[in-house]
Amino acid sequence: MISLFRKIRQKLLQQHRITQYLAYAVGEIFLVVIGILIALQINTWNEERKNRDYELKMLRELKSTLEKDSRYFRSQIRILGIKELSANRLLQEIQLPDPSMDSINFHLERLEIEALFQYNSGAYGSIKSGGIDKISNDSLRSKIADLYEFLIPRTEKILENLKETESIEEQLIEDFTERVITKAPDGDQIINRKILNRDEILKDEFLHFIQINKSITYYTLNRLQILLPQIEDLVFEIEKELPSD
Repeated sequence: MISLFRKIRQKLLQQHRITQYLAYAVGEIFLVVIGILIALQINTWNEERKNRDYELKMLRELKSTLEKDSRYFRSQIRILGIKELSANRLLQEIQLPDPSMDSINFHLERLEIEALFQYNSGAYGSIKSGGIDKISNDSLRSKIADLYEFLIPRTEKILENLKETESIEEQLIEDFTERVITKAPDGDQIINRKILNRDEILKDEFLHFIQINKSITYYTLNRLQILLPQIEDLVFEIEKELPSD
């Protein structure tokens, strides 16, 4: 193609058709510029497609992670609800004229179930390292950053501070319980802590233990109940950004 253009130009010069030669040269330059612009546009489209594919891949991974975290937090909320009910039941039992020690030990055991604050930040870490600006939706990008940079760390910090009282709780339960060997439903032998002396439930230490447990349970439950809707709302916003399959 280039050799063809060169031959045409040479022929025009040999025929002293300068005006036509100049017009042809300008036209040739114009075609070259158009070709460059088309190539640049195609390259831009390719880059935009690659960026969009990467963005969708990251959003799908983040959505999957958030859904798993949401299910986990719901399970922890159920555990905390059980602990809350058992703490209230213990308070009711010790006010009865003849409290049931079996019931007290049953609910005491449920208070020992531990609720853990855990989440997966891997997908967000990948997005952040790849450049969070690749999330094209400004509102969505802001919500993602807000969840992982403020809401989750704030919740984590609050719950870490609450853990400082767990050592007090542990010491208190050591004071009014004894370790006994019991059988699990599967027949395995396990060691549990039980109140064997009825007088222990009348002590201030027992009430103090219930009070600390109720406080930790309340604040943990409250933080998760605040955080969970934020996660579920973000999942909904991500779903709107993803193309329907």
